[in-house]
Formats: sequence, structure tokens, C-alpha cells
Amino acid sequence: MISIICFGQKNQGLIVYEDKFNIHKNLPEEMADMKDRIPEFRTSKKILYFNNEEALYVNKPKTEKEKAEQQEFRGSRGGRGGRGGRGGGRFGRGDRSNNKLYTNLKEKSFVDSKDFFGKLFLIEGHREGVKWKMTGKQKQVGDYLCQQAFFQDSTQRIEAWFTPMIPVATGPENYMGLPGLVLHVDVGNGTRQITAIKIDLKELSEEEISKPVKGKKISQDDFEKLRTEKMEEMEAEFGGSGSRRMMFRRGH
Repeated sequence: MISIICFGQKNQGLIVYEDKFNIHKNLPEEMADMKDRIPEFRTSKKILYFNNEEALYVNKPKTEKEKAEQQEFRGSRGGRGGRGGRGGGRFGRGDRSNNKLYTNLKEKSFVDSKDFFGKLFLIEGHREGVKWKMTGKQKQVGDYLCQQAFFQDSTQRIEAWFTPMIPVATGPENYMGLPGLVLHVDVGNGTRQITAIKIDLKELSEEEISKPVKGKKISQDDFEKLRTEKMEEMEAEFGGSGSRRMMFRRGH
């Protein structure tokens, strides 16, 4: 009985991830001189709630200190890039803290809730299996021994480190489908890294993993079309800034 309880606890809980994006690596050559004026990394924290059948990936609420630091960063950018510039009003991207990604692991379906330009959208669909390749390499992530897998998409290499010690085929964002929970992801050789910084294996309530239901339903193709249109509007307004294109396309 004790063994059954312990096994069940390993299959559900929550994980806090640190999502670290290297801004300097993605600056176009013509903007290289800006490196001394902007931070090298942009960091956020996410929470993954999971059990054997479902997972919910959300933004971790910011502390007062983090809110103050973010406000200071926005203010330091000034001009067109700052909050007080033209980009902070008409072209505000929306509140990312409202974004939620729900996955039904059993049915391999998802519901992606996005706050985009002040409007809430619901994108529903089924996941396509990623053809991960195992390397046989191992490393420790926190208290867990992990194995490495990778795949190469059209532009970059994605590495994932997963642990069979937590036998649930999920992970941060869309990085899942491996025989264990993904605790670390490296995208583009350090361009973006997502790392588990807190793991709490415990029984979850039904309220902690709930499918998003609010928002306008839209297909993935239509949402990408909308995003492209808004990006083109921004580039026309601000003179085709490469950094805006890069930041606009980044992550969930």
C-alpha cells in the first residue's frame, strides 16, 4: 500500500521553471552596438501542474520586487521602445500573465489560451509527435538524474533533459512526449534555456489543472496569420526593427 501511494505521488505535482532568453544572441548585426544598453537575458518563471493525464503550464505571478524591476527595465528603454513611447499603447502585446497552455496527455490534445493585444484567444488542436533522438548522455538536474534527447527543426537544435524518476510524458511548454518529465530544455545552443528550479510532488486538486474556456476560439493557422499581420503593422510603424520581430515571435 505504501509503495502504491509513493508511486502515485511521483506522477503528480507542480514544477517551477525559470525561462531564460538571451537577447544579445538574437540582436541583428546592425544593432550590435545596443548590447551595452540592454540586459543580456530576459528571465521569467512558469509553473507546470501535472498528473498522469493532464498538464497545465502557466506564468508564475510576479513578486513585488520582480514587478519593480520590470518597470525599471521598461523605463530605461525610453523613447519608442519604452512604456511611454508609441509601442506601449496601440501596440501593447497584451498581458502574458493570462496565458495558459493545457494539455490532455491521454488524448494528445491541447488548448492554448493567449492574451494578444488585449484580446483573449483560445487555440485548440492535437499534438504532433516529436521525433526525439536519445543520445545516452546523463546529467543531474537538482535531485534528479536525467537523460538527454534532441531534435532538429528547420532552424535550430532543441535539447531536452528528462527524468524517468518522474514517469510522466510532459514538460514545459510544448517540450514533451518523452518517457519521463522534462526538467531542462536548451534551444539554439543557449539562446533559450528552461530549467526546473523547484519540484513539488504532491496530490493536486481538480481546480489546479483546469482547461481554459474563456476567449475567442481560433485555429492555429488563423492565429499565426493574425500575429503576422500585427508584426507587419509594428514594423511599418517603427521602421522594420529586427529586434521587434525577434521579441515578438518569442515563446509562449
